[in-house]
Amino acid sequence: MNDQMFKKLWGLRLSLLVMLLIGLSGIGLHAKAKGPTHQISVTATDFKFMPNIWTLQSGQPVSITFMNHGVQEHEWVLLKQGAEVVLPFDDDDESKVYWEIESGPGATKEGRFVVPAQPGSYTIVCGKPRHIERGMKATLLVE
Repeated sequence: MNDQMFKKLWGLRLSLLVMLLIGLSGIGLHAKAKGPTHQISVTATDFKFMPNIWTLQSGQPVSITFMNHGVQEHEWVLLKQGAEVVLPFDDDDESKVYWEIESGPGATKEGRFVVPAQPGSYTIVCGKPRHIERGMKATLLVE
């Protein structure tokens, strides 16, 4: 193979890689975002979420402020519609997760997600050991 042919093949491979990366850059949000970003604030304590119910529009982008006022690490785990957690929450349940954020004791985290496209009721849990059993559950209602 001569140098000119090698350069052409290399350029073609590089072009394909760039196109692939551009195509994949939009992946990561589960639903197509529509409308203005809605801001929600969640406070986690030992062992509950405040508030514990939210009503949002399908496909709406959300900016979440997750404040942990507890002495333990907590998560805000939005499960896929119809997903049921088999206690204890562990690696077997990861495929049921739509989106999640976690925060250490006394810390605040910011995150963004898009509300699922399918209207209905979605369960939110804290995925830390024994936190669901102690009452760390909430609900997202999607309209």
